Amino acid sequence: MSKQINPYLDFVLGLDATQFDSLCDAINQRKDRERYGATSFEEAALNYGRKPICPKCLSDKYHEDGYTPSLAKRYKCENCECSYTLLSDSIFNSSKISFHKLMSYIQLMSFNVPLELICEVLDIASNTAELWRKKIFSTVNNYQNHLRLYNRVWIDETYIEDYQVLESDNYEKHPRGLSKTKICIVVAIDSSKNMLAIICGHGKPSSKRVYAALKDHIRPGSTIIHDGDNSHKYLIDALSLKSEVYIANTKDSEYIKNMAMINNMCSWLKRYIWRFIGMEVENLQSYLNWFIYLQRCKERNTQIILCSPVTHKKISYYHTIVIRSCYALFLPLIHN
Repeated sequence: MSKQINPYLDFVLGLDATQFDSLCDAINQRKDRERYGATSFEEAALNYGRKPICPKCLSDKYHEDGYTPSLAKRYKCENCECSYTLLSDSIFNSSKISFHKLMSYIQLMSFNVPLELICEVLDIASNTAELWRKKIFSTVNNYQNHLRLYNRVWIDETYIEDYQVLESDNYEKHPRGLSKTKICIVVAIDSSKNMLAIICGHGKPSSKRVYAALKDHIRPGSTIIHDGDNSHKYLIDALSLKSEVYIANTKDSEYIKNMAMINNMCSWLKRYIWRFIGMEVENLQSYLNWFIYLQRCKERNTQIILCSPVTHKKISYYHTIVIRSCYALFLPLIHN
């Protein structure tokens, strides 16, 4: 069978650079329309329910007041006469990056692609990529605050090296064991696969540190499955939790079987973090929040095929992640 000739090839090859860029932009807009039901930040914000609210006095009383130089609809507050747009007081205000490129950026972030590769694929500067990563992280920084695990809940701690501490003058060599050079991350997962990952200081945590990290995230009366560490006892007693203990022993089949859920989570979390070697330690909790957000998105879409709330088309997993990410980006920015 002979290969079919593309009837548009000669036309595309004959375009100059400016014409070709315009054609690519039109193609990208069509793809965005089919995937997300929008081709601009303003249109997406309207589709996801964002309302014009004055960023100064929070009033929702306004009248339309023409357009900005970038053709965004302008509103004027009837209370304080402040002029604003639909995207004022949002991470998209005065954005220089295109809608299509940002959606691609979120898509790559959903697969935990390193920042250097994102810059290469999207042809953007490293400082631009870092800025948008911080902006996107800011929309899910409080995501874990409302999470509450219930029924059967596995808890444990996992540790990663704090290289900022190791590089200080206080440590001439790598200390052994659970020293203060290691960042402690308290992790938890319940029988519904709801997850939690919270930084809990350096070194082996005390019972008060574990309690402070988990007290607002586990429903009283739940069953805690753990390795019997003494730091868990105060949490269990304070919340009237049931305790189910499996002492850590990799040669014990009962331990391996019953603690597989939390051990697997620790492995997933470490593999995720290792993809971002060189991150600043103060950004670690933001990375953990993004990890938990993506895991919850993935879990909600593993057994059912979701439809886009805008286009009502069947969409693949990574498109669903992007759409859910858009939803998370726009809605948290509406004034409460």
